[in-house]
Amino acid sequence: MLTLLVAIGLAEGCASTEEVERSRADYEMADRCLELGADKAPELCRETCSRGIAAGCWALGRAFMTIGQPNLKAALGEFDSACALGDATSCVQAGVLLEQGADGPTDPTRAMRYYRLACDMNHPTGCSNLGLAYQLGEVVPKDELRASQLYQRGCAGGDPAGCANLAFLLHYGIGVSKNDKRARELYEEACKQKHERACGNLAAMLLAGRGGDKDEARALEIYRASCDAGLVEGCGNLAVMLESGTGIERSPETLVEARRLYTRTCDAGIVDACLGLGRMYETGGGGPVDLEQAGRLYRRVCGATQEREACERWDRVKRALEAGRSER
Repeated sequence: MLTLLVAIGLAEGCASTEEVERSRADYEMADRCLELGADKAPELCRETCSRGIAAGCWALGRAFMTIGQPNLKAALGEFDSACALGDATSCVQAGVLLEQGADGPTDPTRAMRYYRLACDMNHPTGCSNLGLAYQLGEVVPKDELRASQLYQRGCAGGDPAGCANLAFLLHYGIGVSKNDKRARELYEEACKQKHERACGNLAAMLLAGRGGDKDEARALEIYRASCDAGLVEGCGNLAVMLESGTGIERSPETLVEARRLYTRTCDAGIVDACLGLGRMYETGGGGPVDLEQAGRLYRRVCGATQEREACERWDRVKRALEAGRSER
């Protein structure tokens, strides 16, 4: 929720009636700007911003991002103004735009300054994004312990990325002591807030029984939801479970769905899915045997990755195809 900041001169004693009325009018203007939006009331929001009220600048920034042809550079300018007036959400948005190259080449160093301002104002996403900078060590010296502390602040404030990133550090013992139980709890928390990567990592822990009881059926549900949300890795993992009958009874229907999902994921460039799809064409899982198609897939993976398993499969299928041709 935005905090409406009003520039009011300070004076000793009680505020005059005129100052109180001006303050009330400013707040009413800001409320009206937010109610209508800068797309419908641009002049009202511009006047609000010019009076030093962050809400007006923020509304203008959002309008530049969403109305017609987006003007990210203009949006950045408005968010910068709102940030300077103390709106932490606008500081975060300015940082994101800079990382996207809204003002020329991507500028992670300048973006980090905005994230630091936001975090100093206790904005959870600002702290999480700043934590990522310390984890990666590209803009500031790498400091994974500092990253974990910032992720903790972000997570405590309700930012799912902060919870997911802290869980990752705990999961693998990066900069902190390894703690599967706590990592699983944090992945769960982030997944409830629709953080898809956290959901995928949670499902992997459920499958392996790490940090708690093994739960294959729940992992299957998570991967299905992730796939439905458009995450191709989720579709690939769901295909593996359907093909093997993990968390669900294996049937002709599950194999058909597995082949379809492998196709979708392979088309998106996931090498392991292409290997799985080739296996289904080779064995007839989920449809007819098609050694030509299996061979094309194995050859593609072998050529791209030099992966031993793919190359061995390609060699095996190639020999089978050659033997079949010689018999005709």
